[in-house]
Amino acid sequence: MTFPRTQSVVTSSAQLPRPTLELAKPLATAPSTVPLRLTFWSVGILLASAQAWIGRFQVSADSISYLDMSDGVQRGSDWHLLVNGMYSQLYPFLLGVFRRIFNISPGNEIAASHLLGVGFFIFAFGCFEFFLVGAARKLEVPDQAHGENQTSGPLPKWAFLSVAYSLFLWSAISHIELVVPRADMLLSGFIYLTLGLVLRMQGRPARWRNYLWLGVVLGVGILAKEAMLPIGCLALASTFFLVQHWRPAVKMAAVTLAIMVLIGSLYFVPLSLQRGRLTLGDAGKCVYITNVDQATPHWYLQDSGSAKGSFLHPPKKIFSDPPAYAFAIPPKVTEPLRFDQSYWMAGVRPHFVLGRQIAVMKTNLRTFTKLFAELRVVLGTIFVLAFFGGMRQIRSAVLRAWPVWLIGLAGCMMYAVIWVEPRYVSAFLTLGLIGLLVGLPIPTVTGRKIAQFAVIATIAALFIPVAVHVYRTPRPGGNVSLEAARALVSLGVKAGDPVARISPSSADLVVERILRSQIIAEVDHDRAAEFWSSPLSTQESLLKEFAAQGAKVVIATSPKLTAENQSEWSRLGSTEYWAWRPSLQPSSL
Repeated sequence: MTFPRTQSVVTSSAQLPRPTLELAKPLATAPSTVPLRLTFWSVGILLASAQAWIGRFQVSADSISYLDMSDGVQRGSDWHLLVNGMYSQLYPFLLGVFRRIFNISPGNEIAASHLLGVGFFIFAFGCFEFFLVGAARKLEVPDQAHGENQTSGPLPKWAFLSVAYSLFLWSAISHIELVVPRADMLLSGFIYLTLGLVLRMQGRPARWRNYLWLGVVLGVGILAKEAMLPIGCLALASTFFLVQHWRPAVKMAAVTLAIMVLIGSLYFVPLSLQRGRLTLGDAGKCVYITNVDQATPHWYLQDSGSAKGSFLHPPKKIFSDPPAYAFAIPPKVTEPLRFDQSYWMAGVRPHFVLGRQIAVMKTNLRTFTKLFAELRVVLGTIFVLAFFGGMRQIRSAVLRAWPVWLIGLAGCMMYAVIWVEPRYVSAFLTLGLIGLLVGLPIPTVTGRKIAQFAVIATIAALFIPVAVHVYRTPRPGGNVSLEAARALVSLGVKAGDPVARISPSSADLVVERILRSQIIAEVDHDRAAEFWSSPLSTQESLLKEFAAQGAKVVIATSPKLTAENQSEWSRLGSTEYWAWRPSLQPSSL
């Protein structure tokens, strides 16, 4: 008796489907990176927390503006405070919600904003982790340069992750920092999150889910900072070259763009209605007018430089030597001059002048040069790997993760033509370097020890300066601004009283913020020392002018008092702040 032949259900191990083995391999090796990841996460959060704690009483002018904007979330306040031509509203909105939930007092809100900053650091680290997972997968995918028969292979995963984490900490703690509260850390998180989503589209069919998430991330990122708009458009455009077939992606990208604009309109629409014109934000325009067109003096804006037009309502110059200005306007904020600089620049538009543009770009190039000096060991490692890899591998490395380094390069170039600060570009530099490291091969025989030594040196060269930077963060003596504010209250100064100030720092605004006072006039902070070296008659004339502008008290920081004028000033507790009140006789102070 015979049976019909059937296909055997028994197969040899060699005939097992290869995808099963390929999927199992990453799963089996993935746990080996867990201790490494936990170590960097733990150390990173520890360093960030230490830096935030050390700088818990420090602020910048931007920090005070964000706090003023966050008042718009408080009970009984005006939400229009969140509408600002210089600052997007996500950071101050979250800060305001944090203050409202925990009912934070005025004296503790600076320290509380630093605590929230640690939360934003963890958010940025999580977004970086999401991006890094996508980037690390490229180490596991063989290509022509990293095949089994090649003499070189991809960078070991432990080495790649260690360098990447070190770069992130270098960017986040050494340059973006948590010493003063601001939105740059929040923005960096959305940049990494965007790249993580983009990498997950590479080589795959276009999917609605990926594009919808990209639209949400880009839209919310715009609410974090205006600079996310051009970066988001570039990231969206790059997806046409990443997905397997670009035609199905067209309608998906259109919906992504619509979502991005819809969410971003929460910033654009109220600002446009307030300004009476369509605007997507004025931060770039104002920075260009200040740094390229060289409108002067900085903050006080009496001369528009090479910009076109004239200021419609510049600060009023009330004294010439030393120069002093008055600028009382609604709404009631701590420092109207720094709250929204776009208001003071109304009527002026940027004007391109080749000579000035070149001069600014040279200045920005010097800033990049300093950053590259900090990264010299990383750049040397890339050179070593490229030297042993050969031209073919270098070409493959450049193409392997091109969206990463392209967006990193674009972010740097975006700032290079206007103004560069390390906190603006360090995240983009991190992306650019990681984009190159993903594809660079490491020799499997010749030069492997040299390459591994270069990687270890890179980790040390990045990580050690981060720890040193945190250790060297200036340590304030305590909450001296709160002590000074309480002393002013004891002198009869009330919340909401208009004040004037004499200070050598543009960020010395915490006392007034705690008091909920509005600064209505001040001596040019770059010329504050001239006030104390002026004749006593000149000092008295300027103080009387402050009083004529409506100032209830003049607050001075580290004044150079003499026997002639010291009796007219009252020291605020044991701090460096002193006060002059026109309504009291010197003897009563």
